[in-house]
Amino acid sequence: MEIDQLNGILIARSSAFGGEAHKILWYLTARLEFDRYSIVNIGEISWDLGLKSQAVSRALRTLIDGGIVERGPRVGKRNSFRFARMVAERRVANHSQHQPLSAVA
Repeated sequence: MEIDQLNGILIARSSAFGGEAHKILWYLTARLEFDRYSIVNIGEISWDLGLKSQAVSRALRTLIDGGIVERGPRVGKRNSFRFARMVAERRVANHSQHQPLSAVA
């Protein structure tokens, strides 16, 4: 997955995503895909980023509520997630209208 598949400008402009949600989002870019769910271990994310598991869960909820991440089926005791199709479709739909960052103000 390439990071430019996410609508980064939309995400960066959103005041709904605080520092923890941004950290988790960047972490998830290495773990999640658009076309299938991936198992996510909240404890592992917590350990890797030095955050409490409650903070990771809260940030994931923020990303879900913001339409960036979708929760999938549970696999045993673990959750699965993927990037929301809406984010991917929006990026594909706007691909032909893509503007350089300097043109977006």
